[in-house]
Amino acid sequence: MRSGCVLLVMLWACAVAPTDTDRTRPGAPPGPDELPVPWVPPDVGDTRAVNDRDFTDAAVLAIDAAEVEIRVAEYLLYEGGQVDQILDALERAAERDVFVRVLADEEGDGTASVLHDLGLSGIETRLDDPTVTLHNKLILADGVALVGSHNFTNSALRYNHEGSVLVNDAAVADWYAGWFDAVWEGDPFEAPPWSRTDLVPVADRMITPALVDCVGRATSEVDLLMYAIAWNEAYPDSEVDRVLGALEDAKGRDVDVRVTLDASDWIVDNQINDAAVLRLQAAGIPIWFAPSQITTHAKVLRCDDTVIVSDANWSYSGLELMHGTSLVVREPGVVDDYRAWMGAIRETATAL
Repeated sequence: MRSGCVLLVMLWACAVAPTDTDRTRPGAPPGPDELPVPWVPPDVGDTRAVNDRDFTDAAVLAIDAAEVEIRVAEYLLYEGGQVDQILDALERAAERDVFVRVLADEEGDGTASVLHDLGLSGIETRLDDPTVTLHNKLILADGVALVGSHNFTNSALRYNHEGSVLVNDAAVADWYAGWFDAVWEGDPFEAPPWSRTDLVPVADRMITPALVDCVGRATSEVDLLMYAIAWNEAYPDSEVDRVLGALEDAKGRDVDVRVTLDASDWIVDNQINDAAVLRLQAAGIPIWFAPSQITTHAKVLRCDDTVIVSDANWSYSGLELMHGTSLVVREPGVVDDYRAWMGAIRETATAL
């Protein structure tokens, strides 16, 4: 009796249970594998240093998290290697209907091809005004900004010493977006009022006053990690002269000033830093040369508890002509990260 009931129940269950074929009929409930998977933006995390090899993952994460709009301003764009991870992320964003714009300088011989390929994915692309150099390395993804020295090249992302910062702050990102939109349209940028001191966005000709102010306020230490300082004594009133003068003044106040410079082939062969080195040495400022086999392309200045992360070399073009974006940071954790990172590079460098 019991076994017969069980058999009848089993036969009834088989008769009414939907089959895989049943799930394809109109009106049939979807199976577990057919339910739509909602897209959940990844957690970008807090404002932090994204130096050297940390940049690519941070950039991809920020782009993948964007839901509304992305802006990219880049000096060099070359396909291949780790750059493709960022380009693929931009294309994925366009596919999910995020509004994406990429503005680039015409300097790189591969830039036009990269922009063409991005355009096929529905991304708006544009070369900047050829009379101005767009030296930026800027990514804006909704309320997140990445600012610093990383070009979109495999050498920058995989091999160089590069200094950049991820800023998870909507107000800062909006400030940079205003700059980007002005440059995109070819309009002058008028910086809006800014009262905060923890994070201070900087663009174009604002960089020299920010550098001079940073050094001028220092009471304990100034630490500079720099790719190029192209000083020429024939131009005593240049912006480069101003920032070098600020370092000399700090040394005169008994501030511990330390300068670590790139020593890669191009810099050394073209004697880019030679005149500045002689001037700083004469002021008693110690100099270190980073390992020559690694291009130290960073442009980072730390003054006590303030750090400036920039794309600007200390040169006439970098401080007076080119477009650029930088960030002044006074968040203790971020500043501590830069103190440790810059110190670690100096430990591998050679004292002059």
